[in-house]
Amino acid sequence: MVKEVKKIVITNEKGGTGKSTIACLLVEYLNYQNKKVQLIDTDPIQTSQTWADNCQTEGRAVSYREFNYQIIDTAGSSGSALTWLKQADLILVPFQPHYADLNPTITWFTSLNSSWQAKIAFIPNRWQNTKEQREGLTQLKQIIKEEKHGQLLTALTNRPALYGSLLNGSKENFFSKPETPAETKQLMEEILACV
Repeated sequence: MVKEVKKIVITNEKGGTGKSTIACLLVEYLNYQNKKVQLIDTDPIQTSQTWADNCQTEGRAVSYREFNYQIIDTAGSSGSALTWLKQADLILVPFQPHYADLNPTITWFTSLNSSWQAKIAFIPNRWQNTKEQREGLTQLKQIIKEEKHGQLLTALTNRPALYGSLLNGSKENFFSKPETPAETKQLMEEILACV
């Protein structure tokens, strides 16, 4: 019997949107749920792979050769990332809900065919509930309604100390810590419900 592997790709054409942070959080959450995960980092900067290596140095494996989930951290949706996007069960698109991130994200989303759009879940990152960000989310919701595909997941607030330290790697799973925000767990559960 062939085991089913779920492929979750994290992408966005714009840099600095939180792709690696989402990838690492998702790997942590799946490990916390006793799921076996393989992390694939296709970004030349290798942020999520460095995190995995740092966790390994601390004595904790986070990525395995035998797995039920593949988490693929990309640098965008062109080149080698296209291969992963074609295979994806779910495409996560983190973005900051302001014009500089939203405009290229919406342009990219509306250029896709409907079968790809149907796999996309948007994650507002660094949410601060400003007027600009609320207007950005309203705009994205309208585009999703018009395209009849895509979905909007729970926003992550701006917690640079918490999520920044995650990327250093540690011997303890992020989700085993009492200070882990409820919004983060909720987002991870929403992501897994989409696959």
